Amino acid sequence: MGSVSRSTIRRTLTALVATALLAAATAPAQAAPPPPGSDTDPYNPGIIYRTVYSRPASASVVEFSAACPVGYRPYGGGAQILGATNQVLIQRTEPVHNATESGFFVRAVERSDLLYGYAGTWQLRVTVACGPAYPDLTYVRATTVTSSTTTKAAIAQCPAGLTRVGMGAQINTDTHAVRFDDVGFGIFNTPWASFPQIPNSARAIASELPLGTAATWSVSAVVVCATPPPSVVFHGEQHGYGNPVGPGGQPVYADRIEWEPCGGWYEDNHSYMTGVGGGQNGDPGEVGLQWYFDADDKEIGVMELILDGGGYSGAWMGPYLSVICVTKA
Repeated sequence: MGSVSRSTIRRTLTALVATALLAAATAPAQAAPPPPGSDTDPYNPGIIYRTVYSRPASASVVEFSAACPVGYRPYGGGAQILGATNQVLIQRTEPVHNATESGFFVRAVERSDLLYGYAGTWQLRVTVACGPAYPDLTYVRATTVTSSTTTKAAIAQCPAGLTRVGMGAQINTDTHAVRFDDVGFGIFNTPWASFPQIPNSARAIASELPLGTAATWSVSAVVVCATPPPSVVFHGEQHGYGNPVGPGGQPVYADRIEWEPCGGWYEDNHSYMTGVGGGQNGDPGEVGLQWYFDADDKEIGVMELILDGGGYSGAWMGPYLSVICVTKA
């Protein structure tokens, strides 16, 4: 595995003592305090996480979802590919709530330009962040035109007065030759897709693989909006990472993993993640990306950036990660 950078999270002594006292009031003397982010955590503003695994297989397409319990709504989530790296592309990471469905939906495909396909066995680990049905909860979806343009970008924005509580995206196509360059709200303006950062919005950028495709396709950005109560605050955390990939055969990383905490483990100000995404500011369609919640700590977002075989020799590139978090006020 290549280089790894991770923000270290430590709870302060004050927070530990407060958690222990709260647990002692409702549990037997020998019981441990609830883990951070669990359904019984006194600092959690109503966020529930559910994780499911798809069946291991060597399918060309896997469509899978993690459902929210009754009474809760999907805000966002993430998906980790297990058993494959750049052989598999994620083409959908979308929270959906309607009369028949309520969860986080993922679609992953084996890429079309593999000479002999991918014979390996792989699966998805999908996590959904579910929350209360706040007033005015709505799912805004913005979709580009359907065409054969190499790169497309969509931005979905909350109606005036509503707050962003989650996000997602989807590549709309049957071809396996398109992948995401960015899902989130980004921190770079790239020469090939320059957009301002719009408050309470989410954006999705997707591009064709280097060999291209004659198929037509579109990309959708999804933002989840609501009117939260005054007792909770939603906020976005964005971070760019160093060690960029350089042009002309300079050192590259074949497997780079970045972590980003919500930044709330200070005193009693605990934060909980409701959305994760990220991207790269190099050439479009050149790297594989996946975003997910940390398996052991759902308050940490993870992004993997995986280079195609043979490395990368395009423009200077640096990865960035975007997360949406909520904190009790």
